[in-house]
Amino acid sequence: MAKNYKNIYDNTGDSVSLEQRYYVKTETSSGTLIGPTDTDYIFAIDGGSIDFSQPNDPSMHRSGRHNQDTVKGKKVVDWSIPMYINLDTSLGAAGVGEIDAGIRALWKTGLGRELIPGGVTYDAVTTPNTTFSIHEVGDKSSVQANAAFIETATLAIPGDGVPTITWAGGAADRKRVGIGAFTSDATGGNVITLDVPSEAKRFPIGGLVMIIEADGLTRSADTPNGLYRKVTARDTGTGTVTIDGAVLADADGSATTAFFLAYAEPESPTAINDIQSGLQGEINIDLLGGTLSCVRSVNVTIDNQVERVDYCALTDSLGSPYVVYGDRLLVTVDIELNLNDNSIEWLDDLDAFLANDIYVIVGDSAGRHFRVDLPKVEFSPPTVSIPSSGSIPFTASGTALQTATDQGDEILVSYL
Repeated sequence: MAKNYKNIYDNTGDSVSLEQRYYVKTETSSGTLIGPTDTDYIFAIDGGSIDFSQPNDPSMHRSGRHNQDTVKGKKVVDWSIPMYINLDTSLGAAGVGEIDAGIRALWKTGLGRELIPGGVTYDAVTTPNTTFSIHEVGDKSSVQANAAFIETATLAIPGDGVPTITWAGGAADRKRVGIGAFTSDATGGNVITLDVPSEAKRFPIGGLVMIIEADGLTRSADTPNGLYRKVTARDTGTGTVTIDGAVLADADGSATTAFFLAYAEPESPTAINDIQSGLQGEINIDLLGGTLSCVRSVNVTIDNQVERVDYCALTDSLGSPYVVYGDRLLVTVDIELNLNDNSIEWLDDLDAFLANDIYVIVGDSAGRHFRVDLPKVEFSPPTVSIPSSGSIPFTASGTALQTATDQGDEILVSYL
């Protein structure tokens, strides 16, 4: 059923967490907030957030024993999105149709290079140079973050659960946009006067909005599906909100019941819903003799070790280029196994710091699947602790290395 913004506006109850949706879209101009389309929607699971903070510390003014004023610091935006591994296994041939556009944006920003022939593959041969916008859409409001980038991506393959990827990073700023009603005629100009003046607070300058007609469903011709307007000014005393673009031609709330000004959101979001549940696949470690019959868990973490550009003078948030990839890419691997004949021999190899060639497949290796290649991983000798009963698990932790100078091949991620 289509989302009805009139019903949401009329409902005076609290927001509901289950309405949380995410859209991710590569920015055409780095740092400029861009609106999502239907295909920028991605499925996420519990735990995602866009967190905003801004220090507001007592000033150093001499004012006796009493704080008299405060000094604000720069804005800080942190975000995370956990998700299952989804890919369209119904396709006859590998290609970009296997994965969502938003997932492609995350991987390209996270690793740097996208290769399409024969599937969709990502590696770190080139340094990431794109940013993206994130829209965390709920029922009564949407959080819109610009200049987002990837700091870490963690692939978790548990023995007793579903494989997940958790993305985390930062952004330059965020806007929280809501829904307001107007029964005035805004056609012929760019100023919308809301019925309740305080509702202008729901539309911060820079936020992306759309106009919804009286039925709560129909997009105005001024903001058709996937095309939005930006708030350029507001007055919370008079309730006026000014938006950019051509003068409005389909925004007459006086002809019938109220029209609505609402946060940007596509009309018919669509995403691939084909979860790779972890019930089939392969984990191959060459020094352990190839494909293993039992691995308790595997975790791979990509850490870009970025430098946030939070040091520019006379700016209240990150400054362009927002992020600098000034430190080494760090890819770490944690593998949990049981102690047995094979792993005892492997522990001897780890004591000698021998490099391991590892790959992990999630899904049907003979069909469409997700794959991670780590051609050179060196582990530190692990500690083996003996539990009170049962098998004896241990975790080997290592670092993925490139195979030779300037290869940038410490990790290869593929949708095949």
